[in-house]
Amino acid sequence: MLESTKKEAGEELERKEKEREEMITEEEKNKYVGMDCEMVGVGSTGKKSVLARVTITDWDGGVLLDTHVKVKERVTDFRTYVSGVRAKDVKEGISFEEAQRRILEFIEGKVVVGHGLRNDFKAIMMDHPKHMIRDTARYKPYMRRAGKNGGKMKPRKLKDLVKEYLGIEGFQEGSHDSKDDADGAMKLYKRA
Repeated sequence: MLESTKKEAGEELERKEKEREEMITEEEKNKYVGMDCEMVGVGSTGKKSVLARVTITDWDGGVLLDTHVKVKERVTDFRTYVSGVRAKDVKEGISFEEAQRRILEFIEGKVVVGHGLRNDFKAIMMDHPKHMIRDTARYKPYMRRAGKNGGKMKPRKLKDLVKEYLGIEGFQEGSHDSKDDADGAMKLYKRA
């Protein structure tokens, strides 16, 4: 009986989300982009992060930009197990300056949606107006309580949020894909 109640509740939630989505105009949808970046490590320890891939999607998950970026410094940790980035990807990528120019074309005047955007904006060495950022890592209902007496709010992993709130199994299995991450964050934002 409990399973059927859960299924009915899930179907009802899905129906309401679809109705809400249908009420949003194309003009409103065009105000939003999803963004995710993948970084590689440079420096003697590989702990300094630099941009290696950027993906920007539209409201519906369509890819507007998806490119690898050449890294000027010697990469000491490709973080392939997480980033999915390999040596040939950064060799064949566009220049960092070209990446910045193209990113700006897509985000200027738009609300940028993502997960952990502080890291992404640091990697692309750009600022964006705070009121034009929707970071699912900083959305309180998606955060977890931590610390002494549970008073501090901590971000949760995108993988866990996508599974819990969107019901998508196998998200981020293996290495990350910035297109999937940008789309996952956008879907979480639309659900919020």
